[in-house]
Amino acid sequence: MQLDFVDRPTGRHLLDSIYEKFAKPQLHDTFKPSNPSIYIRHELGQVVDGNYIIEKVFEDSGTGFYAESRLPVSGNNPPVLVIRGYGSWYPFERVLEDTPDVFMAKLERQLKAAETAGAVDWIKQQFHSGNPPDVIGESLGGKVAQQIAAKYPNYLRSTVSFNSVGVSEKLAQTSTANNIFHYFTLGERYAFWANEGDYIPGTIFVISQKGENCCYKLEEAIVRRAHFERKFCKRRVLMVILAQWLLLNRHNAIVLNKKKPVVVQIDRAQLQTFRKSRFV
Repeated sequence: MQLDFVDRPTGRHLLDSIYEKFAKPQLHDTFKPSNPSIYIRHELGQVVDGNYIIEKVFEDSGTGFYAESRLPVSGNNPPVLVIRGYGSWYPFERVLEDTPDVFMAKLERQLKAAETAGAVDWIKQQFHSGNPPDVIGESLGGKVAQQIAAKYPNYLRSTVSFNSVGVSEKLAQTSTANNIFHYFTLGERYAFWANEGDYIPGTIFVISQKGENCCYKLEEAIVRRAHFERKFCKRRVLMVILAQWLLLNRHNAIVLNKKKPVVVQIDRAQLQTFRKSRFV
């Protein structure tokens, strides 16, 4: 069956460049009300990215869960539920509440919060109205999106994650969800450091701005040097700070909106090899 949201030559989700802007923080526009990132709080009825209106906000202060439902103002794009990742950038909050779900793959606190806060009911309403939504998220948000897809597979059009942390191995192995898309930035570490979880089966991509060019190799050399430097000294401290800044920027960088990004599809076996890079 041909899927109307898949680019046939590449296998990419046709809305991945829009969804990446929704799911990831955009630090250079942190204080701009028009910033479409889920890491920024928006007002109900606000239009973001020129074509999506914030319809509802779903939030649970106890677990840190935060999500927004967005409807297209025009065109044929589907409704989308955007789930925030680890903490917010503005206002800065919910880091402590989010932490357990980040580091323990089997925890489903935020999934349950999505149910009690009304996000899952919204998904079902959209489905029954003939508009099954997409569910997307980055980092922790990607984990929760996968959990929703695994538990409610028949209500979604597709699920898209960016640099997602893992779900439990049992959930990954038993999921019957379809139309799953995972995007990982080349050289990603944070998603794999967070926990030992797995990913529900789907189409997997490694993305970068220019592939393994000289700049990328230099960054990798710095990260590896910081990891293997044993002597505690000012040089090591500076190396670690620089390496963490590079990795944080890599984890959150907007890639798919750049000119001619490098997008490579990989299989699950290659993903396992890719994940091992978190140790070096």
